[in-house]
Amino acid sequence: MELSASIHLLGDILGNIISELESPELFGIEERIRAAAKDRRGGNADARHQLTVEVEALDTDSARAVSAAFTTYFDLINLAEENHRVHQLREKETSLHPKPQDESVGAAIETLKNNSVSTEQMQRLLNDLSIELVLTAHPTEARRRTVVSKLQRIGHLLDRLSGNRISTREYKKIREGMYAEVVSLWLTDRHRSTRPAATDEVRTGLYFVESVFWDTLPEIYADLNQALASHYPNVVPPSSWLHLASWMGGDRDGNPNVTHKITAETLRLHRGLAVENHRRILQDLARRLSLSNRRLPPSPEISAWIESRRPLPPHVKFIEERYAAEPYRLVLSLLSADLADASQDEMTTRLLERTPHQARINLQHLLNPVELISNNLPEALALDKIQKVLNQLHIFGLHTMRLDIREESTRFNSTVDEILRALKITTDFMGMTEEARLKLLAQLLSSPAPELSSNPGATPASAETWALFQLIKRVRDVYGRELLGPVVISMCRYGSDVLCVLLLARWTGCDNNLQIVPLFETIEDLKTAPSILEELFTLPLYREHLVSCMNAQMVMIGYSDSNKDGGYVMANWALYQGQENITQVAQKHNISLTIFHGRGGTIARGGGPANRAIRAQPPGSINGRFRLTEQGETIAARYSNPELAHRHLEQIVNAVLLASSPAKLEVAIPPSWRKVMDQMAEISRSNYRQLVYGTPGFIDFWRYATPLDEIKRMHIGSRPAARTQSGEVSKIRAIPWVFSWMQSRFNLPGWFGLGTALHSIKDNGLLRDMYQNWAFFKTMLDNTEMSLIKADMEIASLYVELVPDKDLAGTIFNSIQNEYALTKTAVLSISGHTNLLDAEPITQNAVQLRNPYIDPLNYIQVEMLRRVRALTDPESAEADALREVIGLTINGIAAGLRNTG
Repeated sequence: MELSASIHLLGDILGNIISELESPELFGIEERIRAAAKDRRGGNADARHQLTVEVEALDTDSARAVSAAFTTYFDLINLAEENHRVHQLREKETSLHPKPQDESVGAAIETLKNNSVSTEQMQRLLNDLSIELVLTAHPTEARRRTVVSKLQRIGHLLDRLSGNRISTREYKKIREGMYAEVVSLWLTDRHRSTRPAATDEVRTGLYFVESVFWDTLPEIYADLNQALASHYPNVVPPSSWLHLASWMGGDRDGNPNVTHKITAETLRLHRGLAVENHRRILQDLARRLSLSNRRLPPSPEISAWIESRRPLPPHVKFIEERYAAEPYRLVLSLLSADLADASQDEMTTRLLERTPHQARINLQHLLNPVELISNNLPEALALDKIQKVLNQLHIFGLHTMRLDIREESTRFNSTVDEILRALKITTDFMGMTEEARLKLLAQLLSSPAPELSSNPGATPASAETWALFQLIKRVRDVYGRELLGPVVISMCRYGSDVLCVLLLARWTGCDNNLQIVPLFETIEDLKTAPSILEELFTLPLYREHLVSCMNAQMVMIGYSDSNKDGGYVMANWALYQGQENITQVAQKHNISLTIFHGRGGTIARGGGPANRAIRAQPPGSINGRFRLTEQGETIAARYSNPELAHRHLEQIVNAVLLASSPAKLEVAIPPSWRKVMDQMAEISRSNYRQLVYGTPGFIDFWRYATPLDEIKRMHIGSRPAARTQSGEVSKIRAIPWVFSWMQSRFNLPGWFGLGTALHSIKDNGLLRDMYQNWAFFKTMLDNTEMSLIKADMEIASLYVELVPDKDLAGTIFNSIQNEYALTKTAVLSISGHTNLLDAEPITQNAVQLRNPYIDPLNYIQVEMLRRVRALTDPESAEADALREVIGLTINGIAAGLRNTG
C-alpha cells in the first residue's frame, strides 16, 4: 500500500468516527479550519483572518474536539509514515541481497574488511566493544502509555493490511479491527489525570523492553555473528556487548519522589520481568526440544548435571516419568521450575531488611546447562532454537537492565558535611576550599572507616542518601552487582564531588568496582572537566579505586544544560572540545574511557540522526565504548515499531564500529578551523546570553509567549519542572525550556546565535570548506536546518501577541526574527542548498505536508491561552476545561513536529 493510500485510509476512518461520535457539524468545522490553514500556507491573503475567525468562534467543547481531531490525525499519519518506511527497508534489503544495507552491522563489518582491518585487530575491537542505551524518564513523552499501546496495535493492523497476500475477507476483518481501535483511541483521554508515580515510569520502560527490545536486541547480535562468519570467520564474537540500562526509579536528581524504597521496588520489577520472560521462554523451548536420547544421546556433562539435581521437584519428576527418553526437555523444565521458584522471592522486602539472605538463582545457574545443550545439538538446531535464548540470557541476565543511580553533587556533599560534623571531624566541610576538601577526603579514604550508626544523617535528606548507599551494598551482596549501573553525579564541578561519593561508598562497604561518573553539564564545567580528571587520575587513592574498576572511567557530558547555558554554537563546540580533552587525559594515564552522552530528542538537546552524530564525534573518543540516553518521547518514536527499532539500533552499532576502526586515519583539524570555531562560539554565546540573560523582562516574555506554565502543570513525569521554586532560566530544567519554545514554533534553542556567528566570519569559502570536509561542522549546520524548518516566525508572532508589555514584546521578537533570517541565509549560503533540508527531501516534504495540520493547533492553543489567562480564578472548572484543550494541542503539536523537549 502506498503512503498516500495509507494516509487516505486512516483519514477517512478518523473522519467517519468524528462524524459518528461527535457530529457531522463538528467534522465540518474541522474541515473548514483545515482548509483555511492549507490556504494560508498556499499564500491566500484572506486565509489567516478566516482561520482566526473560525478558531475564535469555537466554544471550549468544540475546541477540545477539533484539537483531538488534529492530534489523532498526526498520531495516525506518523503510523502511516512508519509503516511506509518499514516496507521501504524490506524492499531495499531484498533488492540488495546478499549485499548489506547502508548503515547496517553487516555494512560496517564489510567496510572494515575492505579497509584491511586484520583478524587480530577486529578481535581486539570486539573484545572492547560495549554499547549501552540508557532509558530515562525525562518528562518529554506527552502521551500516556495507554495511547502508545493503542497506536502500536493500529500500526500492527496497518502493516497486515499492507501485505500483498491477504484475501478480501481478511482485508475486511483487519479494516474493521482498525476502525474499532481508532474508536477506542478517540474515546480515550489523552492527558493523564494525575502525575505518574516513579514506578509508573519504570513500568513504561519495561513495557518497551518486553514488547520490543527483548526480541530486537538478540537480532542485532545475530547480525554481527552473521557478518563475522562472512568476513572474519576466525574472530570469536563477543557474548555480551549491547545492553540496556535505565534511570527510571534510580534518578533522584531534583526528584524527591525517587527514594531508596522506590529504587528497591524498581529492582524488583526489573528482576521480575527477566525471571518471568526467561521462565516462559525456557518452558516453551522444553516443549520444542523433544529430542530422544536414543537418537541424540546427552553428553556426560548433561547427564551429570541432571543427576546433581536429584531429587527432582514433583512437577519435574512427573515430566521425567512421562517423557523418559527426553533429557533436553527435562533440563529445560528444571530451569523453568527454578525460575518459577525464584519469582516467589520477596525481593523488595529482602533488600530493605538486614537479615542474611541469598538470591535463589543466578545467571550462571541458567547459562551453564543451556550452553551444555547447545554444544550437544546439531549446529542448525542450536542456531535455530538455542542461540537466541543464550543471547537473551547474556543481554538481560536476571536484571533486565542495569539501574543507574543519579543525584546532584551538593546532595552527596551535604551528607558528608553532616556526618563529619557528627563525628567532630570538621564543622564546615561545605565551606572549606577545594584544596582543603581534597586533602581531608584523601586522609579519610586512607584511614579505617569510623564506627557509624545505621542512620548517621541528622536531616531526612542525608538519612535518605545514607540509606541509598546501604541499599547499593545490600543489592550487590544479595543479588549481584550486575543489577546496578554507575553512580552519576550531576552538576559535578570539583574532584571532591567524586571523592565524596567514594567516601560514602567506602564507609558503607560498596566501593569495590563501583563506577563513579562525573556529569559535566555547563560550559564552564565542560572546560574544567579535563583538569578535574587529571587531578583524580594523579591521586593514588583514586587510582587504587580505578584498579577495582578494571582501570576504566566513565564520564558523562550533558547536551541540554550546556545549550541552555551557552547557546547552540558554544554548547556544540564546548562538547566537542571537552570530549577531545577528556580523551587526551585518559590516554595520558592509560585509562579505559567511556563517554556517556546525555542526549535528548530535539536538536537543542543533542538529538538528530544517531549515526551521523556518532560519526561526528572527535577521533579516538569512542574506541568501541559508547553509552547514550534515550529520553522521553524518543523511546516511543524509535522503539515502538520492532523493525524501525532494529534499524535504529543497527545504525548506532554501525557508527560505533566505524568510528572505532583501527584503520581510521585521524586527520588533524586545521588550526584555522579551530580559530573560526573559537570565534564563532564566543560571538554566538555573547549574542545568546545577551538575549536570554541580559535582556530585562526576557523571563516575562518567555512566560507569556510560550505555554510554559501549562507545560509545568502537565502530568508528564514524576519529576518537578524546576530544581527549585524559581522562574529563573538557570533554575528551570532544560526540558521545559526547549519544550516551550518548540510548542510556540520559535524553536529558539536549536539555532539562536548561529547566524550572527557565521556572519562574523568574512571568508565564506573557508566556511564551505569546513562544511564539506569536517563531519562535526557539517552535522551542526545540517541539524540547524532541521531546527529552522520546524520553526515558524509567523506562527510565533501569534504567541507574541499574548505578551502584555507590547514594547518589550516588539523589541525581543524583532531581535529573534532578525537572527532567524540571518541564520537561515547564512546556513543556506554555506551548505549550498536553495531551501532548508534540500539534502533530505523526504523529511523536507513531510514537514511541508504537516504544517497545514499543525498550524490550527497553534491557533487554538493561542486562543485557549488567551482565555485561561483572562480568567479571574485560574483554578476554576472553566480553567480546567481550557487547560484540557491546551493539553491536547500540546500533544498534537508534539506529534506533528515529532518533538517535545
